[in-house]
Order: sequence, then C-alpha cells, then structure tokens
Amino acid sequence: MIHLTIVTFQHDAPSHMTKGKRHARCMDEVPLSCKIQAIQGCSSGGRGRETLIRSVLEDDKAPKSVAAGALSYVSSSLSYVASTTPGIATISVMATLAASGLYWRYFRRIRNAEYLTPGVLRWRRVLVGRCTSVGDGDGFRLYHQPGLPFIRDYLYPIPTTPTALRNSTLSVRLAGADAPEAAHFGNPAQPYAKEALEYLKTLVLKRTVWLEVAHVDQYKRLVATPYVWNAPYIFGRTNVSLRMIKEGLAVVYRSGGASYGSATWWHRLFFKVSTGEARLERAEEKARRLKKGIWSQKQFESPNDYKKRVRGADHGKLT
Repeated sequence: MIHLTIVTFQHDAPSHMTKGKRHARCMDEVPLSCKIQAIQGCSSGGRGRETLIRSVLEDDKAPKSVAAGALSYVSSSLSYVASTTPGIATISVMATLAASGLYWRYFRRIRNAEYLTPGVLRWRRVLVGRCTSVGDGDGFRLYHQPGLPFIRDYLYPIPTTPTALRNSTLSVRLAGADAPEAAHFGNPAQPYAKEALEYLKTLVLKRTVWLEVAHVDQYKRLVATPYVWNAPYIFGRTNVSLRMIKEGLAVVYRSGGASYGSATWWHRLFFKVSTGEARLERAEEKARRLKKGIWSQKQFESPNDYKKRVRGADHGKLT
C-alpha cells in the first residue's frame, strides 16, 4: 500500500487549512476507504482538502498485482456476505450440504448389497474393509470400514458373532478371475479347488482389502478387483485376481458381465489400454506354459465348462 506523506504547512497558514492538515497527518498507512471517509468529513476547502484528494488519486493509481486484487475482492465479498442474515443462512446451508456430501461419499458404511445402489456405485469407486471369511477360490466376504487409515477399526469395529455379521458384510466376487469350483449341491469339486481356496485365504483373510468396484451381479455379489499391500510395501499393491491367475489357481473369466479392472498407469501410457484384461491374459498364458496349478493336469476342464456340464447333468436328472 502507498503510504501518504505527511504534509506540513507554514505557521501562518490560514485557519481553514487546519482541518485538512489534521486529516493529512492521520492518513498514513490507512486503507483507501478510510481516506475517502476522511475527505467526506473535511467540509472546508483549500489546500488541505486538495492534498487529501491527491493522495487518494495516487493510491488508486498505484500498481497492484492481479492476485492481490482478486484476493482483496474475494475477502471483502465474503466479509460482506457473512455480515448479513441471508449470507449467514446461505453459508450454513452450504456447509451442511458439504458435510453431508463428504459423509455420504467417504464415511458412510455400506452394510450389504442392498446399499449398493447405482448412485453408490457411481461415486464409490473404491471400497476399503477387512475380509471376514473366504467361501471359495474366487469369492470372500468383506466388512466395509470407510474413513481414515489407522482409525477404521475404532470407528467401525468388526462384530465377533456370526449373527451380527450375517447382514453386515459384502459378498465379493473376484473380477476377471474364475477359480475351480468347490463341491456343492452334491456335485464333486474340481481339481485344485481346495488349493485355490487356501491360497486366497493367505492373500485376503483377516486383512485390509481395497476393492476397485465394477458392478453387482445377478447373485447380489459385488464384482470388484481386490488389492492388498504386502511388506515391505515398496513394491506396490498386489492385484489378487492377477495373483490367482499367475499361480495357476484361476483362469481368466470370459463369460457375460466380465470385468477386468483398470489398467495400471504404465499400461495405459505404453500399451494404450484402459482395462487389465490383456495383463490377465498374459499371466494365464505364462502359467499354462509353465504348467502351474490347474495347467499341470493332462485333461483340463475350465470352471465354465464344468458348470455347463453340471447344469446339463442336473437338467437331465430332472427330465
């Protein structure tokens, strides 16, 4: 801000200049608005009033940065709005809406599949929680724990009884991976179904899991790409679907409604792909070439072919 130079007058100055001189001496380091008010209060004319007007004009011509001017304008506007009753009401409503939006998007716990509405899936692209159980080689249950790290367990403690957990967890289906089918409905399990189940447990059970959400399937399961972090953490997170395929304990899921997660940044940059399908395909081809897991069998039957065969056999029994 331009400081106003104190103007001194001779002792024999006319008496009508006294008021202008007094205003000039008190104008040092005061805002422009105060100077204008001082001029308005200086009723007598003469050199004193001219001096005040000249100082105001010089201050108005002083160069100011765009950022400083914008900041000053915003500050004065907010001060004015906050000083009025409608402004206070508007600020209160906006603050309430912002707090509600933050809670709904980041801190609202999703109890089960009934909470996974299209609006939730549109905005909640990543869910974090703890795996409470593993049902088979490509599915587990997750207790959603939103909020900041290190305090999730305190804000949302996991129930310890099966009854309390029954309607408080999400059924998660691994996106892009199809593991050997376990025994159910009187049908035998596929080879390596048990190994796939045990390996998935080592990856996610009782651990914090990050889910990259895709969609909800016809069985009310959340199809998502799970990620976990392993010590020493410098190698990045582990894609659970990809790891299962690499170990030969799952194949790439190719049926309807398939989702493969998003591609990593270097795949988007160098390979110009947006999904992780190509990466899963390469992992499957490598596991097949190395004869790992399910690929070590002489007669291999994919999980999808197994399900088709079982459904056909069950249909034949009914007819």
